[in-house]
Amino acid sequence: MWRVGYDAIMEYRVRFTALAGFALFFFAAPLIAQSLPSNASLQGQYNVRYLGVNGNCSLNGVITDCPVSFSGVFTFDGKGGFTVTSGQGIYNNGADHTLTTLTTGTYTVWSSGEVSMDNPFDNSNSGTTLYGGIGQGALIASSTDTPFLDLFVAVPVATSAANATLSGTYQVANLEFYAGSFNNTCNNLFTMTADGAGNLGTVTVKGTSINLNNVTTTQTISGATYSVTANGSGTLTFPAPTGVTTATNQLLAGAKTLYVSADGSFFVAGSSSGYDLIVGAKAPSAGTKVNFSGLYFTAELENYANGGDYAGIYGYQGAADELADANGDELDHYRVNPDGYASYDYTTNSTFTFNSAGVETGQNYAQAVSANGNVAFVSGLGGDYYLEVYIKAPTMTPPASGAFLNPQGVVNAASYSPFTAQISPGEVITLFGSGLANGTATASAPFPTTLGGVQVLLNGSAIPVYSVTSTQVSAVVPYNVSGNTVELTLQVNNNGSLSNIVNTYGGATSAGVFTLNQNGLGDAAILHANYSEVTESNPAKVGEAIAIYLTGLGPVTPAVTAGSPAPNSTSLTNAIAVYIDGLPATVQYAGLAPQLGGLYQVNVVVPSGVTAGTDVTLEISAVDSDNLQAVIPISK
Repeated sequence: MWRVGYDAIMEYRVRFTALAGFALFFFAAPLIAQSLPSNASLQGQYNVRYLGVNGNCSLNGVITDCPVSFSGVFTFDGKGGFTVTSGQGIYNNGADHTLTTLTTGTYTVWSSGEVSMDNPFDNSNSGTTLYGGIGQGALIASSTDTPFLDLFVAVPVATSAANATLSGTYQVANLEFYAGSFNNTCNNLFTMTADGAGNLGTVTVKGTSINLNNVTTTQTISGATYSVTANGSGTLTFPAPTGVTTATNQLLAGAKTLYVSADGSFFVAGSSSGYDLIVGAKAPSAGTKVNFSGLYFTAELENYANGGDYAGIYGYQGAADELADANGDELDHYRVNPDGYASYDYTTNSTFTFNSAGVETGQNYAQAVSANGNVAFVSGLGGDYYLEVYIKAPTMTPPASGAFLNPQGVVNAASYSPFTAQISPGEVITLFGSGLANGTATASAPFPTTLGGVQVLLNGSAIPVYSVTSTQVSAVVPYNVSGNTVELTLQVNNNGSLSNIVNTYGGATSAGVFTLNQNGLGDAAILHANYSEVTESNPAKVGEAIAIYLTGLGPVTPAVTAGSPAPNSTSLTNAIAVYIDGLPATVQYAGLAPQLGGLYQVNVVVPSGVTAGTDVTLEISAVDSDNLQAVIPISK
């Protein structure tokens, strides 16, 4: 097998200079003690709107998909318990039925702001869990690893709201399964203006629906109104669009139960007798540049109607890291829940550039951001119907002294996918914080479990450490850590000063590709057979064998101690597939990089049929993770 031919990978010279800004982003606030999120962060009454799909529903003795919706109030006790205080839900398995919900459940808020809670809309007691996050006063979540695919949005109950609370121009998005049919799915993204007195006037709705042949359509609604009571609940009323008499062709119509945040910046709505979810956020003032940057929790429900082999219902939850660079780059992690298939981790990247109205329209989506940058949402176009909601994650502020491990700063050392992603056996992870070390040190393989007096404790046991600084530590997850563990804990011990404990998810794999620019984006770290780097000036060619360098691919055979020099040949326990420009590449070798500690190497042949270019896509698909982030320069 080829040996790595350049120091940037061989010595893991990943991120210590290029990503210094990552640590600074989280720790720009004054060093004052602050409580991290906990169960107490989710307390009191919340107005809830839920739209979901039960993939384990019965129709005439046959298992099928049933849409589910709910509007009502949850009460969280601040100690890990909640009750469904009031509300109404329905489901459709050929006809509408009243949904019986569980009346109580439990929840957990991690110090990162991540939330897990029992899904009360699964009344079979099968253990369905909603995963998501809390931030800016709102809670969003989606079920994963279960037959439920859904989107849950909640805002705190207000105490002194009124019609005047909903005032100004709002960006609004909607996903609807009209009359309980997935064949009647529609998507909208539009603006509306509330006058503070109950009137919305004329609303121009722009969207798509399956019944309108997936073509972007504009409809005009006259005389739309709203009402808001003191607790933030109320009604949105949309008369039928002008000239559209066929109900299935209407992009938006009817009375919707409305829930408005106390400050009027955000609302959620939906029909008590239908299957829809509407979200709205105060729009930016004309010409105002919105600060859309930092970390956001995300949750999404999708009907990929025109997806070919990938058509179907999907649920997602995870996080996005808005890098605030000139390209509008976003690093994404999704826990993908495909209908009828096992859930998996998907890490990728996107670019978003908003216009002066806070909107961007792409080929298959439209996205809007709120005036304060705390909320955003994406609506599908052209046969891919979905609603994705972004909520700004809470800021992590360290104490004035001592070791502090940022709960949102545990990431894959190659991809830098956001903190909600799972970690896996053999993965090189980077941990950000403050007071993590008293100096700077870098180890050679075999990596020790104590470096510069610093230990990283995974579930209480010290693991191999590669490098330490006061704000950043890199370590290797042992290969014998269970790949099926749902929850793991991490802690840093700096010469006897123990940091806070951080929770994270575990999985079998967490594929991440190293990149030359050391930020998880751009050209992948790849070698030609002569050990020269694959670059835009020295691209790979069709039919050529190349070596790709990664982390997070799980255990190998023969077994190796984490951080020790690898033998000349190993093989992955879990199979992987590699796609270049969407085409399968022949894998010649997949294992650890020979003689190095904790680095994976995959040799593949560039397939014929790829499109030549400087940014050809590279996808690594493993047993429970998929990475589509780095690119390869390729010439014919």
